[in-house]
Amino acid sequence: MTPTPTGRTARSRETILRAALDLCAEQSYGSVTMEAIAARARVGKPTLYRWWPSKGVLYLDVMLAEVSERFLVLPDTGDIAADLRTWIRGFLDLFAEPRLRALCVGVVGTAQHDPELKAMIRKAIHDPVRARNQSRIAAAQAAGQLPAMDPDLIEDMLISPLWYRLLISEAPLTQEYADSVVAAVVGVSDPGVRETS
Repeated sequence: MTPTPTGRTARSRETILRAALDLCAEQSYGSVTMEAIAARARVGKPTLYRWWPSKGVLYLDVMLAEVSERFLVLPDTGDIAADLRTWIRGFLDLFAEPRLRALCVGVVGTAQHDPELKAMIRKAIHDPVRARNQSRIAAAQAAGQLPAMDPDLIEDMLISPLWYRLLISEAPLTQEYADSVVAAVVGVSDPGVRETS
């Protein structure tokens, strides 16, 4: 990840990130090279390596620029069932956008054999997001709205089925499926779980 630049440097960086995102959607993540990104952005390859030591790190910055907090952070309206549905449906929106879907699959896949990139993802995205979500989950547990179990497990139970369908089974990621995941975690005895709004 690179520090946030300003002025002309910021515009150049934005152009590079946009070029990388477009190429990822057009060619697939694995086919994109740093040379192709430099050519599309009309910059020299040394410029890329001055800011990003590898393609994976560059694409992590693309992810940080494109994936907003609404996709990651659990909202807090006081209604945990509604908040969870909103949150999970946000992931469906993320995965439904072809460029962002290709980006997520590519970066997460690369991280499985790139320990440095995996550590950067954990530090930049996973750990801070999970810490904020745990606070929301813990509050819902204290209010009796969620089962009394490890908050990490609750979050894993909600997110893992979506990633499994995205990466492995390729089964449809529908709103109905997302709502059923929430219902399974929250408990169908809560009447709010049955809502589809």
